[in-house]
Amino acid sequence: MIKIQLKVFLLISVSYFVSPALAQDQKGLISNDFFTLDFDKKKGILHIRRYGKDFLSFTSAINTDDTTLVAGPACTFGKPAIKLVKNKSGTGRQITISGRDYKNLMEVTLAIYLPDKIPSLVFEASYKNTAKNDIVVKSIEPLRVLVNETGGMRHESSQCLLNGAMYYDAGSIHKLTLPYEKGEPYGETKGGVPVNRALASDKRTVQSWWNIGIFDGYDKEAIVMGYLRNISCMGRIQLLKEDSDKISFVVESVYNEGHILKRGQSLSSEKVMINIGASPYAALETYANFTGTENQAINGSIVNGWCHWFYSLDDYDEKEILQNAEYAAKHLKPYGLEYIQIDEGYQKTHGEWEGNERFPNGMKYLSHKIKSYGLKPGIWLAPFVVSENAAIFRNNPDWFLKNPDGSLKRVGPWPGETTDWYRNENPKRYCLDITHPDAEKWFTDLIDTVVNNWGYEMLKIDFVAWSVFSAYKFYDPAFSPSQVYRKAFEIMRKVAGNKCHILDCGPGQVTAGLINSMRIEYDQNYGSRHETWKQYFGNSSSSAGALGKRYYYQNNTWTNDIDHICMDLLSPSQSQAVVTLVALSGGNTMSGDRLMNLSEIKKEILKKAFPSVGLITRPVDLLESDPQTAFVTDVLRPFGKWTVAGFFNPDPLNPVRKKYPLNRLMLDPDKTYLCFDFWKEKFTGEINDTINVMIEPEGVTLYSLREKSSEPVIISTNRHIMQGAVELESVHYDKNKNALSGVSVGPEGSSHSVYVYIPDKFSWSPKSHKMFESHDNYLLKMADDNILRIDLFFGNTGKINWIIYFNK
Repeated sequence: MIKIQLKVFLLISVSYFVSPALAQDQKGLISNDFFTLDFDKKKGILHIRRYGKDFLSFTSAINTDDTTLVAGPACTFGKPAIKLVKNKSGTGRQITISGRDYKNLMEVTLAIYLPDKIPSLVFEASYKNTAKNDIVVKSIEPLRVLVNETGGMRHESSQCLLNGAMYYDAGSIHKLTLPYEKGEPYGETKGGVPVNRALASDKRTVQSWWNIGIFDGYDKEAIVMGYLRNISCMGRIQLLKEDSDKISFVVESVYNEGHILKRGQSLSSEKVMINIGASPYAALETYANFTGTENQAINGSIVNGWCHWFYSLDDYDEKEILQNAEYAAKHLKPYGLEYIQIDEGYQKTHGEWEGNERFPNGMKYLSHKIKSYGLKPGIWLAPFVVSENAAIFRNNPDWFLKNPDGSLKRVGPWPGETTDWYRNENPKRYCLDITHPDAEKWFTDLIDTVVNNWGYEMLKIDFVAWSVFSAYKFYDPAFSPSQVYRKAFEIMRKVAGNKCHILDCGPGQVTAGLINSMRIEYDQNYGSRHETWKQYFGNSSSSAGALGKRYYYQNNTWTNDIDHICMDLLSPSQSQAVVTLVALSGGNTMSGDRLMNLSEIKKEILKKAFPSVGLITRPVDLLESDPQTAFVTDVLRPFGKWTVAGFFNPDPLNPVRKKYPLNRLMLDPDKTYLCFDFWKEKFTGEINDTINVMIEPEGVTLYSLREKSSEPVIISTNRHIMQGAVELESVHYDKNKNALSGVSVGPEGSSHSVYVYIPDKFSWSPKSHKMFESHDNYLLKMADDNILRIDLFFGNTGKINWIIYFNK
C-alpha cells in the first residue's frame, strides 16, 4: 500500500439575506434570493458573495495516513454543472464541480445545493481513489476555513452552542473570546478525534460534535452549521474567533486510523448544512428539521415507562421486576405508562444474553409475564460488547476487533490504558466486529431471538461509543466505525420491524432515521439527594442542560430521552421540578424509582407526567444560562392554544426572581395573558409585556399562559403538566346560551379539577346549593375571584361531559 499525501482545495462562501433584486444583479455562476456563487477555475476556488462582497472562502481536503498537502492549484477542474433539484426538503439548484490532481491520484467532486426558499447551503465533498493502490484515509474536510489561508468567514458573533458526543456530554454555551475547556467525563471519545490541528494551539478554539451554532443575541441573525447525514463518518467542528468579525473553522468528517479507500472507490464527507435563521431558535430548528427530512426520521414513538437501573444498578432479580410491573399495571398504566424496561444485570455476562441465576424462568418468560399485565416489555442490550468469559469469545476470536499488530483489542469506558481501571478490569471486554460474516449472523440472530422469540418490544442499545468507535480497522477495512454503527441499526430495524421502539444511547446522529429515540444526557446519579439534584440541574450536561442545548432534535430528528424521573431521595418540591422538566421535554418519560416505596405524595406527582405529549419545548434562557432553567411549550388543540412555561431554581438556599419580556416566551407583548400557577393551583393574574416570576429554592414555578378572552375560558387543570393537552377532549363555548361545555377524560376511579376564568362582565351562581352545584359525576364551585373550579369524579367511567351556564 502506498501513502498518498494529498489535500485538494475548493473554496466557497456563505451569505446572509440578500434581496431578490440584488441577487439578480450579481454577475455570478449561479445565484438565488440569498446567495451568489462564482468559481475561479485556475485556483479551484468557489466564492459565494453577500452584498457584492466575499463573505466566506473555504477549502475541501482529504487527510491520508501521512502528511497533508494543500493542492488546490495542483488540480485541474472541469466545467461546473448546474441543475434544478427537487428533493424531500423542497426545490432548489445544485452546482457540481469536479477536478483531478496532476499526479492522477485522486478525483474530487463538490456538490453545493441552494434551496429556493431558505438562506441555507447544503454541500458534500467526495473523493475517488484513482491511484494504483489502496489509500488509508483518516478524514475529509468538507469545510476548511482559515483566516490565514482563505480569509476566513465574516460574521459578528459573541457566543456559540457546542454539541458533545451523545449521550454523556451535552456540550455548552461558550463565549468565543474565552479559553475553551472540554467537558468529557471519560476523556476523549473513543474515535472521532479531529485530524486537523491548524487551530489547536489557540486556547480559544472550541470543538463540537455534529453541529455548532454561532450567535450574537436572541434577536439577531444566527448561523448553524452541521451534518445532515453521518452514515460513514463522525462529524467534528473546530472554530476560532480571530477578530471582531473574522472566524476560522474546520468541519471534519472523521473515519478511523486504518480506514481503507480501495482503488477505484469513492468516499464522501456526507452532507453538511450552513443555515441562517432570524434567531438562534429558527436556525437550530430548521437545521434539525432538514436533518430529520434527509434521514427520513421516525418521529412520534414515545416510551412512557419504568426502569429499575437508578435504584438497583445491576443487582436485581426477576421478582423485583414483576413486583414493580404489577404495581405499575394497577396504578400507573391507567395514566399512560406502557413499558417495563429491564436494564443491565440480567445477562450471564456480556455476550451471553440469556438470563442468569436471578432469572430462573428465563427472559422469554419475563417478557410474556410483563405482557400479561397489559404492558410492553423492553430490554437493555450492549450487543457489540463481549466479555472474555463468554463462549462466543472463547470459540471465535477472529470475530473481534484487532490492534494494528493483530492482537485482540480490549474495549472499555476507561480514560486510557495506563489507568488502574484498565489494568484491573475483570472480566476484560472486547468488541464484536460485524463486518465478519459469521459475526454479523450471530448479531442478527441475537436481535431476532430477543425481539421475535422472547417478545421484547423496546430495545435500549448501549456501549457503542467506547466499543465500535475504538476500532483501528475492521475485518473489512473499507468500513468505518460509523458505517458499522449504522449497519448494526439497519439490521436491528429490519429484524425487529417498525413496531419495536429502538432507543440509541449514542454517540450520535449516525443512526437518525433508524431509531425512535436518542439518549441525550449523562446517566442520573442515584447515590444521594445532592448528587441526584445536581445531575438534574447542577451542570451543563445535566438533564436541564441537555434539554436546553439539544431541544431542537425533538420531533425533528428523533424523540429526545433526557433521563428517568427519580424522586425517592428528593423532597416534594424537588420532585415537582424533576417531573416538570421531564414532562416539558416532550420525549420519553420513564420512572426510575422502586414504585412500591414511593410516598403517596410523590406517586401523585409522578402521575402528572404521564403520558408524554410529544411536543417540543424551547429554552427561554438558551444563551445566558447553562444549564438552562426556563422552558416554554406551545400547546395547540382543536379547541384552543396556550403556553406552558416552567421556571426552575437549582439553588438550595436562595429564592430566585426571573424576568423576561413576553417575546422571549414566543408570546405577543401587545396582548394580555391569563396566568395560572399549576403546582399552587392558583390564578396569579393578568400579564402583558413582561413576565416576572419568583421560584423557591430547589423548586419550580409552572405556569399556564392563555390569551385573555372576552368569554369564559379554561385556563388550567391539576391533572397533567401540560394542563389540558391530555385530559381535555373537547371544549366549546355557546354564545347564544352563554354556556361553556366540554369533555374531560381520566382513569376510572380517579378525580381531578379543571379551572375556568370568568371575565368581569359574566357571573356564575350555583343552582342546587348555596356554595356549589352538584351533578352526577362533577361539581362546580367558585375557587377564587373570577375562577370557577370543576371537580371531576370518574368512578366507573373514563369520560365526563360537563356544562356550565353563565349570567351575562
